[in-house]
Amino acid sequence: MARRLAPQVFAVDRKPRVVEWGVGGGANAVAFAPLASEFIAVDIVQASLDEARRQVSAACSTPFRSCLVDINDPESVMTTVQGRFDLFLCFYVFELLPSEDYGLRLLKIAFDLLEPGGVALVQIKYATKDPLTRSRGLDYRRNLASMTTYPIDEFWLHAVRIGFSPLAIALVPENRLDRRYAYFALERPRDFERDARGE
Repeated sequence: MARRLAPQVFAVDRKPRVVEWGVGGGANAVAFAPLASEFIAVDIVQASLDEARRQVSAACSTPFRSCLVDINDPESVMTTVQGRFDLFLCFYVFELLPSEDYGLRLLKIAFDLLEPGGVALVQIKYATKDPLTRSRGLDYRRNLASMTTYPIDEFWLHAVRIGFSPLAIALVPENRLDRRYAYFALERPRDFERDARGE
């Protein structure tokens, strides 16, 4: 899916520099790290980072760095990791976040971490006209996998307001894990800095 949504990231001669937000135990990292020149794992749990390191080390020799981020200050990652990235990954995280606004903070962080021309691959759980699909916002333990949802069009527009140029969406209405998954490919435009200066 990643190759289909963002072929330009994988078509270049050099390997991309990759950061994954919410790496967990490394299930996605072991697939992406072998394709990367460097893989940076971000999570709020040190044990998850340690397990992801073990899994990636067993899968490939790609340099692996980890970043433990404060859940109350996700923007602090900007002072912890160095440089910008070609690919930002975030899967099965947004639906667990405490609020829609918090998710938009992460989307802004993704934008700031990317090189011009870099791509964010972000998965959300989407809301429909059914009120039961909207963000729950409370009772975290019971509603863990549905805490935060977004209508597809609203998430797209939020990304545009941040500065992204959306490239594609892949919808997975249902699979063996759950329902209502949307995968967004969002590019940081190459000419964003020039436009931001009014040139």
